[in-house]
Amino acid sequence: MNLDLLYIQLGAVFIYMHLWFVYAAIKKRNDIADVAWGLGFVMLATIGMVANFNSRTIFVWVLVTFWGLRLASHIYKRFKRHDEEDRRYLNWRKDWGKNWLFWSWLKVFMTQGFFMLLVAMPIITIAQYQDASWSFLNVIGVGLWLFGFIFEAIADSQLKTFLTKPKKPSDGRIMKTGLWKYTRHPNYFGESIIWWGMWLIAFGEYWWIAILGPITITLLLRFVSGVPLAEAGFKDDQEFKEYAKKTPAMFPNFFIK
Repeated sequence: MNLDLLYIQLGAVFIYMHLWFVYAAIKKRNDIADVAWGLGFVMLATIGMVANFNSRTIFVWVLVTFWGLRLASHIYKRFKRHDEEDRRYLNWRKDWGKNWLFWSWLKVFMTQGFFMLLVAMPIITIAQYQDASWSFLNVIGVGLWLFGFIFEAIADSQLKTFLTKPKKPSDGRIMKTGLWKYTRHPNYFGESIIWWGMWLIAFGEYWWIAILGPITITLLLRFVSGVPLAEAGFKDDQEFKEYAKKTPAMFPNFFIK
């Protein structure tokens, strides 16, 4: 393994997250970390491609850049629409009191940098391979990645339409149509599939390290920073309770009528 390249990528993430922390401290808005998330992977893919220029690192750079820019743009538009922090970060800031700056650095930006490195293991390992040939599993990974990306993009578009269009009383407060009929969080499911696809694209000598990426993001989305936080404000909502009874949290059930 090229340890010099690995150290460069580790150092780049450390510096990158500190720069975003300084910006967030000035703006007093830690939710900018959500914008930084997608762009961080673009940075890692770029470093890997420059260090090991071959067909697979180039292809992965294209995929990651397309995904990262779309995600960052999507979240940044939401960031610009609101003058106040996302409620998750705002609640943390209130809990941290006078120590908010230290805990923002540790629990938001350093923690995110750590998980970014874990999730990016497929990108990091691809840059280690000297053999740029493609296997059947690598090609299957491209198809899986595209499925996840399209699934996530459609889910985001459907939710945006629901939130911005004039509503009738029958629409309710919760998105329950389109892909959201089959899972309460189709965007999270699509995101998870993207990284399982990336793992197959990276399948090779270091597959056992690369698998940390999809495992980490799947567990985070389902049990930590995804589903639980997104649903925290709906636990006592009767409409949500009825929706949750028949609709799985993340992995879709396409047999729902």
